[in-house]
Amino acid sequence: MKRITAGVVAGLVLLAPLPARAAAVVADPVKALRAQVVPGRGVTVSLVTRTSPDGRRFATTRTDRIVGFRKGGVVETDDTTTFYSAISSEGLKEDTLFPSLLVRVKDATYASGGELIGRLPLNKNWVRLREPRPVAADGAIDLFTPGTLRALLATASSRGPRSARGTILASAIPGRPFEGWTGRGEKVAWALWFDAEGRVTRLASATSRHANGGDRPSLTSDQRFTGWGARVTVQPPPEDAVIEAEELPEPGSPEETPETIEILP
Repeated sequence: MKRITAGVVAGLVLLAPLPARAAAVVADPVKALRAQVVPGRGVTVSLVTRTSPDGRRFATTRTDRIVGFRKGGVVETDDTTTFYSAISSEGLKEDTLFPSLLVRVKDATYASGGELIGRLPLNKNWVRLREPRPVAADGAIDLFTPGTLRALLATASSRGPRSARGTILASAIPGRPFEGWTGRGEKVAWALWFDAEGRVTRLASATSRHANGGDRPSLTSDQRFTGWGARVTVQPPPEDAVIEAEELPEPGSPEETPETIEILP
C-alpha cells in the first residue's frame, strides 16, 4: 500500500504544472531618461541629418554633440558640425564646408568656425549670440525637451522592450524641431531603440512636405546615444576670446576686408 501511494504521489508531482516564470520586467524609457538627468553627468550624441530639395540629391550634416546636465534639468551642449553636399556646389559658400562649433552653456550660445571663418578679428575665436540661431542639429527631434519621449511613445504603432516606432504630427512634438520646414499638418515618422535598462540608444526620424513643381523636400535624422552617465562639464570659451554678435563685421564690410600690402620690386 505504501508503494502504491508513493507511486501515485510521484505521478501527481510529475503531472503538476510547473510554476509560471516571472514575467520579464520591461523598463520604462521615460523613467530611464529621467534617471539619467543628473547634474554633472551627460551623454554623447552622434547625429546625421540629411536634407533633399527634390528627393534625389542630398546634403548631409554630421554633428558630434556632448550633452551635459545641470541643476534643474538644464541641458548644455557642445557641438561640432560638418556639412557635406552632393548637391551642386554652385551658390554654396566655401566657408560652409569647414566644421562649425556651437556651445550652449550658462544661458548663452557661442559660435565659431564655418561661415564665421574670415569674419572674426584676429584676437577673437568665438561669437556670443543673443538669440540662438538655427543649426543643422535643430532639424532633429530633441530627446531632452521635456515631454518629447512621452509624446513619441504615445503615438507608437508598434512597441517592444527594445524598440518602438510610430508617426506623430510635427506640430505635436515638444519644442517644434521642424518649425519652418513642415506645415501644420505634416507628419513625422520616428523610431526608437533602447538598451536593457530602457535608455535610448538611437532615435531616427523622417519627414517631407509638398512643394511647388511636385517635388517633396525631405528631412531625415539619425541620432546615436552612447556613454550615458559619463561625467560631463560643458565650459564656455575664454572671455577674452569672445566677441559680441553686434560687434561682428558684416560680410564684405570694410572692417572684414584685409588691408592690401604693396610689395615694392
